[in-house]
Amino acid sequence: MAVRTGEQYLEGIRDGREVWLDGKRVDDVTTHPKLARMARTMASVYDLQHDPALRDKMTFTSPSSGEPVALSYIVPRSQDDLMRRKRALEIIAGSVNGMLGRTPDYVNICIVAARQMAHVYGRNDSRFGDNMVAYHEYVRENDLCITHTFGHPQVDRSVAVSELADPYIALGIVDTSSEGVIVRGAKLLATLAPFSDEIFAPVYRPLREDAPEDEPYCIGFSIPVNTPGLKFICRQAYDGGKSLYDYPLSGQFDEMDCLATFDNVLIPWDRVFSYRDVPLGNEAVRKVTLWRGYMQQVAVKNQAKLELILGMLHQISDGIGISRFDQVREKVSEVIDILATNNAFLRAAEADAEPVDGGMGEGIWLASEPLMAMRHWYPDAYQRVTQIIQQLCAGGLMLTPSEADINGPLSADIEKFYQGATLQARDRIRLFRLAWDLIGTEFGSRQTLYERYFNGDVVQLRQRRFASYDYSRADAALASFFDRM
Repeated sequence: MAVRTGEQYLEGIRDGREVWLDGKRVDDVTTHPKLARMARTMASVYDLQHDPALRDKMTFTSPSSGEPVALSYIVPRSQDDLMRRKRALEIIAGSVNGMLGRTPDYVNICIVAARQMAHVYGRNDSRFGDNMVAYHEYVRENDLCITHTFGHPQVDRSVAVSELADPYIALGIVDTSSEGVIVRGAKLLATLAPFSDEIFAPVYRPLREDAPEDEPYCIGFSIPVNTPGLKFICRQAYDGGKSLYDYPLSGQFDEMDCLATFDNVLIPWDRVFSYRDVPLGNEAVRKVTLWRGYMQQVAVKNQAKLELILGMLHQISDGIGISRFDQVREKVSEVIDILATNNAFLRAAEADAEPVDGGMGEGIWLASEPLMAMRHWYPDAYQRVTQIIQQLCAGGLMLTPSEADINGPLSADIEKFYQGATLQARDRIRLFRLAWDLIGTEFGSRQTLYERYFNGDVVQLRQRRFASYDYSRADAALASFFDRM
């Protein structure tokens, strides 16, 4: 199959999957009143690949079928490959203004990075490395939408998963058969799960190598989301079905977050990537750094989001006559600097791309140093952006009538009292409702939380950075300084 259309994508997710929202099982995610608009947003992303003006920029020729396939599945072997992939990522991020962290290209690139390191998975049992290579080809040729899960339920994080009162709170192995592995328990955080075709769950948390009781939790795999026994429990939906004038972001881009629960789910052997090999699983956690691929998508997403925010702040500043104030110009310029810094980190990582695993893996991936600095910096930078939006909009964020008010009996009063220096009332209110939906609604709060934690706890990331950093050049610089004295 070549790249799918939006309608083919929607038909593919009408498959009997078990999704629960507001205490009820969802019959069809493509028609549910709180999920349907997001499903259509995802369909529009798939349709981009069929736009004659974009098709060649978003696809490449499959090495196995000869059909056009998504560029997010390319195994980059050169700078040109990285730039081609980046341009495709920019088209998708621009189409949703960076408001979706989990457009399909994100996990696509995760799977590419895992495939590039397939030799690690197959070190002690070649079938697991072969499975990873085959899975990459399968999802590429079928243009699938994938969610992923990495973590365990937050029950008691002070103990190992094998020490929890119930051995099947965290996902663990129950049994095996000639068909595959049977698992039970739960995994988080399955963002985009209601709208995905498959779930990808590699081993991504270290386990204790001196504790045999941890072995059942060493399992990495992928399965379709409609696999019997697999359920998704959704958080509260942020799309209330209201006017897109009132809720321009949450009405289109609520990608949904879920807990994935497994009740004696069978994982076929050809979908298993790691199995009870804790030392190798821990090595995969350290070496199969999926972020060496997916941070390209993340930085492009950041760029698209920051450009929307910058345009919003620029128009608000002019629209309510505050752009002449020095402190306003300074704050808008700060957002410009954050945008430029994000782009510079990405460009450095692309320019210094290097062979995967020192040449042991397949192709190249982005340089690690700029990416680590970016993922440690951006959560605080985005927090600062939200503060600037609050400061420039001020009390205007709390004075936003609805579209019904604008069209109602008080429309004349609204036109008079809600106008801006250069904006009619309707346009001024629309801008402030966009700002509020970005930072003030449940959707906006989730966006801020997402940017802070989706890459992990920044405190822990920085601690690992401290412990693993190569200080040799810095130490040599200090020694050279004292020698010269």
